[in-house]
Amino acid sequence: MPKGEYIKDRWMVQIIKDICIERNITFTSYSDDWFLELTKDTITQRILGYKFPLNNSVAAQSAEDKVTAHIILSANNIPSVPHALVRTKSTLYEDWKTQGWYDVVIKPLTGTSGNGVQRFDSSDNALAYIERDVHDGWAISPFVSIKKEIRLIVLDQTILLSYEKRPVMINGLNMFNLGLGATPKKIEVSSTVRDLALRAAQSLRLRLAAVDVIETETGEYLILETNDGIMMEHYARASAEYEQDVTQVYTAIVETLFKN
Repeated sequence: MPKGEYIKDRWMVQIIKDICIERNITFTSYSDDWFLELTKDTITQRILGYKFPLNNSVAAQSAEDKVTAHIILSANNIPSVPHALVRTKSTLYEDWKTQGWYDVVIKPLTGTSGNGVQRFDSSDNALAYIERDVHDGWAISPFVSIKKEIRLIVLDQTILLSYEKRPVMINGLNMFNLGLGATPKKIEVSSTVRDLALRAAQSLRLRLAAVDVIETETGEYLILETNDGIMMEHYARASAEYEQDVTQVYTAIVETLFKN
């Protein structure tokens, strides 16, 4: 089941079902619509939650793990917001303290939907919070003042959709998660942002990805996070036009599933 936000009435299920009907693909739903099976001729493809069978398991886990993703991006000279490991289930790490970060943001190592994200004005306060919490792993990063956050949906090195996420203030921190109240605005991105997202997906070996690019107050573009799951529930609900955008994205994905 999902690690982040849970949505009972998922629009994705009906959208994909309609796509299948139009293409003579047999659609079967299991486990309260969380596990979907699509069959055409002799090919069966499975969808779990918002994850599609296009990325291998190592690539998917690398994208989900914020620290691993940053390490891979950095090794490939792709600018990204630094993320360091603070705690696994049993071990506390302090190597990140040598970076001199004081104003910091902590987040669950593999969390989604803005769950558990907190800002602290000292490393001691951040560590005290982490030690009291039940999450298995935590990542820490320096606080970055974000001017703009853009999400790009990438499929086989093609941008399917790009939109800006307009933030909402929660506990003194601008949150860009649509599930927390941020709002989407579809945009055309610059070649700089497009190339950065495509390089990030390629370096992580992701065929399918949702890549978050931020523009800082100083005008720098950085990868914030990468996701291998394509969750577009809140975007679809924003307007009829945006629901059609989502249909087009999922159509491209489903058609790719049955190309080979």
